[in-house]
Amino acid sequence: MASATGRTAGAALNTAQAAVVAGAGMAIAGAAAAAKITASAAGTMGEAAGAGGRGVRLAVTKTESVARQGLDTARALPRKAAWVGQVLTDLHERRHHRRAWAEHGHAYIEVRGLEGEDGRARELATGVPKALSRLRGVRWAEVNAVTGQVLVAFDERRLGLERLLETVRAVEKTYGTQEEDFPWSRATHPGDSAAIAAAAAELAADCVALTSAVAGKVFRLPALPHEARLAVALIEVEHGLRRWLKRRIGPIETDLMLSLVSAAAHGLSQGIASPAVDAVYRALLLAEVWERRKVWQRREAELCFRPESLPHEPRPRPPRPRHRPPGPVEKWSDRLGPIAPALAAIVFALTRSPGRAADAILAAAPKAAQYGRGGFASAAGWELARRGILPLNAAVFRRLDRISVIVIDSRVLCGERPRVLTADAEPGVEVAHVRQAATDVLAGLSRNDVGGAGAGPWRHGGIRLERGSGPDRGRLVVHEHDRRLGRVTVRAELAPLAAAVLDAAGSAGSTVVLTDEPSVAGLLPHADRILDAEDGLAGHVRRFQEAGEDVLVISAADEEALAAADAGVAITDACGGACWSADVVCGGDLAGVWRVLRTTAAARGVSERAVRLAQAGFALAALLMLVGGRHRPASFVLAPVHIAAAIAMTDGAIAGLRATRAAPPPPSIHLP
Repeated sequence: MASATGRTAGAALNTAQAAVVAGAGMAIAGAAAAAKITASAAGTMGEAAGAGGRGVRLAVTKTESVARQGLDTARALPRKAAWVGQVLTDLHERRHHRRAWAEHGHAYIEVRGLEGEDGRARELATGVPKALSRLRGVRWAEVNAVTGQVLVAFDERRLGLERLLETVRAVEKTYGTQEEDFPWSRATHPGDSAAIAAAAAELAADCVALTSAVAGKVFRLPALPHEARLAVALIEVEHGLRRWLKRRIGPIETDLMLSLVSAAAHGLSQGIASPAVDAVYRALLLAEVWERRKVWQRREAELCFRPESLPHEPRPRPPRPRHRPPGPVEKWSDRLGPIAPALAAIVFALTRSPGRAADAILAAAPKAAQYGRGGFASAAGWELARRGILPLNAAVFRRLDRISVIVIDSRVLCGERPRVLTADAEPGVEVAHVRQAATDVLAGLSRNDVGGAGAGPWRHGGIRLERGSGPDRGRLVVHEHDRRLGRVTVRAELAPLAAAVLDAAGSAGSTVVLTDEPSVAGLLPHADRILDAEDGLAGHVRRFQEAGEDVLVISAADEEALAAADAGVAITDACGGACWSADVVCGGDLAGVWRVLRTTAAARGVSERAVRLAQAGFALAALLMLVGGRHRPASFVLAPVHIAAAIAMTDGAIAGLRATRAAPPPPSIHLP
């Protein structure tokens, strides 16, 4: 009987979830269609007003086009809603549903079987692009081994996404991978709208719950006892159960299911405060993931402009030497685990009220701490995305409060122009003349022209620079006509924001580490430690992690170090495909890196303030349970918890915007 009841409840929950998800999908698709059609119609009216009779004919033609677009969008609404339902109800240990989408002449299709490192996976990575390239209308196709997708550049007028999918399925069947699933461990692609659909569904559920609770209060409808919310609170307190759920049904689905269950429990029990706070938090999440997709659309051409820009070999993240150290929120949450049942037992013993005991569990849920950090991460991620900084893994902003070591690959602090670092003159020649002569030659060159094994010589007027021989091969010899003036050491000049980046790293309270590089010798006082350039940077990162540190790495080319880091920040200046191993991809200058480091510096303080608010709300709620009387409503007893969550979330969002919106300091010129 109990088993049958459980199955019935599970079926009801799944049905409710599917309905909410489908409704959210319809709402998302409908809103997008309405916005697109309205914009197109507005453009048509503007053109008609400005072009007379010709504009009228153009307006008629475009109106017909808009009408056809509207009809096509309306026909696609059920399909989009069904896709949303399939994605968000994929409740399995490994994801069954393939994610694929196409826009702006590019299609992104997940390929089954690319996860492994065996010969079959490599053959599949070669076979899928070859099969797609044979289709008429496909310009090129290449596998992104990091995301497990094939990227196809194609003519949308000649091909559709379904035809591309049929080709991929045929190749998978040839290699016997058509039944394989996708891992949950892979980060959600920035262009994937699954995260947007989930956030929209959660926001819709909270709005429905809030409306239901208010209607129940106004019309005095019967309500479920607030003990019905106990199961949700137990899951919030017991993080082991949440982790188990994530392994069983995936992270997005776990958050969605718990949000739906929580919204239903609060709505039917007529709790207003919790869904109201939750709705604001979901709105922040939706804004973050929406802006993340927009920045991907803006930077897609930069990161995926040719097949060579994609990583062809998988770069699995190496296992961490030891578990990550807990941050302020994790410490408080772990402490609440054994406290919550003990408090519930004490409250029940003193009040003999099961409702009050349930309130004790609800009060112990660390919502204020989590919402404070989450509000900060959402606001910061939203603002950083608006400024062109692309998070390949959006979860990284929720890990910044644990960072204790910041490792900077010194090459990112160097500019593009070479400069004279040291100069030695021949007898009878002034050092200033040698330096100026070499500087005149270098004026039209980049650091790549004279760096590494560049042969030279380089000339300007009667001045010639050539590479030395033997022990002096690392230096350049300066000649004026046939006369030898001296020797110079040439390195890249420092970027204008190099010192500002190091100051921002130091303000985070973390250990600042630089790699050994002669060009940054003037910045060494800003660093706490210098790493030997001969050793691999990834090895240093793992040694820091083994010592119990949480490591953020900033690099432009070291993909292995970026993959090993707890938070990897890449700049696209010279990284090519290496940026796919990072969590965050900044632009070519250091302004984006400076903003990310300012965000890191503020993260720990926000989490600590949120934990203090959570502690205050929990303590006051516990006091009200014990002395407030048995007949006080749950809304009165739990008010401190909800108020603390709202304050922590607001404080976090303001701090996130403040950290990311500040103007960078003025550029500085660094002299040798």
